[in-house]
Parts: sequence; structure tokens; C-alpha cells
Amino acid sequence: EGFQSLFDGTLTGWQMAGSGHFAVVGSDILESAGGIGLLWYTPEEFGDFILKVDWRSSGVFDNSGVFLRFPALGSTDPANDWRLAVDQGYEVQIDARGYNPDTNTTGSPSHSTGAVYGLAPATQQAARRIGEWNRFEIQVMGDSVNVILNTTPVSSLMRNTGRPLKGHVGLQNHHPGSRVQFRNIRIRRLS
Repeated sequence: EGFQSLFDGTLTGWQMAGSGHFAVVGSDILESAGGIGLLWYTPEEFGDFILKVDWRSSGVFDNSGVFLRFPALGSTDPANDWRLAVDQGYEVQIDARGYNPDTNTTGSPSHSTGAVYGLAPATQQAARRIGEWNRFEIQVMGDSVNVILNTTPVSSLMRNTGRPLKGHVGLQNHHPGSRVQFRNIRIRRLS
């Protein structure tokens, strides 16, 4: 298939930005905990690629995401440098409630699982039940980001947003009590 694993059961090559942390569970699972931030893969920036990630949430209030194409973090303000990923990269959302923080409402397709957060709404709900494993296949080519969740296409961003065409990938941790697990994090470079 030509996919490379980005997680070998250790945090080698990964760095935390923001508060909270990720724990290694067993030998093949990363689990988010604590406050807002993200764990990012530092060795390489990626241009065009396909990223496959398995994930599962533990409760309806869990919130997380997969970040794409953001610049290197690690500024002099490590508690807040995760914001650079939000402002300059893309986030594929994990949020069963579809919570929109701007309106303090739930059910927002632009904030639901599978959406390219705030940019391309999730057009279908394809996530499995809480506690079951799901699989994202995220295709990133040029200005487009296409998200497939459990073999169902759920969102598509097909416009120039002015964001970088190359960058890092990462996993979000969101708030205390939110616990999302990730495994089988693999990438295939297309450029």
C-alpha cells in the first residue's frame, strides 16, 4: 500500500504543544488527556498525502481532531503555540455533538465529526457508536482536503484558503475529561 506508520508505540518523533498530554496505552494506542493542545509529528512536513487514522471516543462530550499541514510549533510560548495549527492548518473534527463555540449550540455540521473544522461541513454522519473504533482516510492534494469516515465520504474542501500546501500533522487533545484514543496512524506521500 505504500503507507508509513507514524507511531511506533513510543512518543519518539512526537512533541506536545499546549496543555494536557497524550499517554501511550499498551503498545499501540495514543490517548488524549487534560487541557487544550496537540501532539504533533516533528520529523517531517508533508505536502500531498493520504493519512489514515483509527480513533474512538469514550463519551458524547469528547472532542478531538486530526490536524493537517500546519507549520512547526515550539515557539517561545509553548502553552499557546498550538493555536498556530488552528489558524494556519486544517482540523478534521471529532465531536459527536457538533458543538459550535461561537453560538454555544450543538448540531453544527461545520463542527461535527468528519468536518474540516469551520471550512467544510460534514454532509453525513458515519461515525460508529461511542467506544467503537472508527477510521479516517484523509486525502490532502493541492488545495483540496477530502475526508472519508468508515468508507463513507463525509466532507470535501475544494478551494484555496491561503493556508500552507505543506506542513506537519498532529492529534488534538481538547479539555479535561475528554478522552479520545488513536491507533494505526499511517501516511502515504503523494508528492
